[in-house]
Formats: sequence, C-alpha cells, structure tokens
Amino acid sequence: MHLGDDERAAPMIGRRGFLGFAAAAVSAAIPAASGMMTGVATSVVTGVATAPVLLGSGAAEAAPLAGGVRRLTLHNINTQERFEGVYWADGHYKPEALRKLDVLLRDHRAKQVCHYDPRLFDLLARVHQSVGSDDPFEVICGYRSRRTNAMARRRSRGVAKESYHTRGMAIDIRLPDTQLRAISETAKAMQVGGVGYYPRSGFVHLDVGPVRTW
Repeated sequence: MHLGDDERAAPMIGRRGFLGFAAAAVSAAIPAASGMMTGVATSVVTGVATAPVLLGSGAAEAAPLAGGVRRLTLHNINTQERFEGVYWADGHYKPEALRKLDVLLRDHRAKQVCHYDPRLFDLLARVHQSVGSDDPFEVICGYRSRRTNAMARRRSRGVAKESYHTRGMAIDIRLPDTQLRAISETAKAMQVGGVGYYPRSGFVHLDVGPVRTW
C-alpha cells in the first residue's frame, strides 16, 4: 500500500469545534447519500462500524463544473480497482456512485471504508476538466484508518497525526498524461483546500480542509 507523505498543518479540533463540525457533516451527508451509515468507518469484511470519521459540508462550494452531470474516472493503483461514471446529476449526488467511490478509496490494509466528503470529488472533477487530461486519476492513497495513519507516521515525519486522510477528506493522486506541477498549480488556483506537491514521491495531495499549500 502506498501511504503517501500526507498534508501539513491539519488543525486540531476542540470540543466546541468538533460538535459544530459534526453537526454540519450529518445534515449535509443525509441528502447526499441517503441510506448510508453517516460518519463512520465500516469494516469491509464484517460490516461492523468502527471509529467515527469526520466529514465536511456535503455541498459543492467550488465553481460550477461544465455540463449537467459530474463524472470521474479513478484507478486505485493499490487494488487495481477502477471507478468510471457519473457521481452527480440532476442537482444531486448519486448515492450508489458515492458508495462505489468510498469502497474504491478504502483503507484496504485495514479493510475499512469511510464515507468521503463529496466536495473532494468535485475538486477532482474540476482539476481534471481544467488540465484537459484524457487519463484517469491514479490514486496513490485515499482513506487511512487511525492505525494505518499511525504506521505512516512512524515511516515519515511529514504525516500529520490529525490527517485529512483519516477524515475522508483527502487523496493523493497523479495523472499519467499531466505534469504534477500542472496539477498542483491548477488546484492551488482554485483555493478550495490543501494542496501538497510531492515531485520526488510522484503525487499531488488534495484535500478539502482549510486552504493552504506546501
């Protein structure tokens, strides 16, 4: 499993901030993916809910995407699984597509799935559209359980304890037909969340946390 190097300056959340953040997450996640168990990580094998995962607001806050549908193509290089299709149409996120994306981005080492903040998918779609790529995003790292994140921290000083990967709000990606710097600069210009440029490791980190770059 490629663990990536992770983001920097992931803020700690106090009790008051956590409650407000979680309340917003619950209210936003219900219409985005009705019928899903909101805000938990779930074992793929047993289906048992494990540690809670924080989500952002489910609303798309980025600039409008072209056309009446939003689509993504992702290739997880760890599992060789792919998602290709529409995840948003007719003014709504498609619950079944979101479920498939959550599974694709799971922590396959820990066999856990979390419900991703769909704003990240909007960011990916905008970046893909803006750079004019014809290739799928290659996913280096998606969700990381607390245990996997702790293992990554032991391997690298650059891994944050409160990683956005553990909150279903971050992804490490690359595009075979696009330079990493072009992806990074395009994402930075959008001012949506965190953008980390890792040319030596061969990926760009994107998240929908606070706006920051490194």
